[in-house]
Amino acid sequence: MEELKKGEVYNGGYKIQIGNFTLRNIGGYEPSWETVYDPDGSFTDWKGNTQKFPLGKQFSLKISTGRLIPEDFNALVAELRKSSFMVKCPDFEGQCYCENVPASLSQANTLGVRYKINFTAIAKDILPQGDGL
Repeated sequence: MEELKKGEVYNGGYKIQIGNFTLRNIGGYEPSWETVYDPDGSFTDWKGNTQKFPLGKQFSLKISTGRLIPEDFNALVAELRKSSFMVKCPDFEGQCYCENVPASLSQANTLGVRYKINFTAIAKDILPQGDGL
């Protein structure tokens, strides 16, 4: 097991590499695969049903962090603000982007300052249909 920083709690072994930052303080982890359809390839058939053609599946990962110290908060936000960053997690490995980085101050007292971030990393590439998903 890797050595934890002061204030970190062992979370069962999951860690997520986000660019140059390793997130171990995880409060929520929700991977998903969404079907992406060809926006120009749909039509309405003679019965009035919309027919859509899938292009493939796109991965996304919703993360809620635990309470982060300011140094970790700043390092993670710096990675998430980039136009593209590598994500390595148990369910996916590839380039992602983040459209929104909402953060909240969760503690500011004599024991220190801590922040939480809830974000979604979205894969830049769509995996073609038929790749076992």
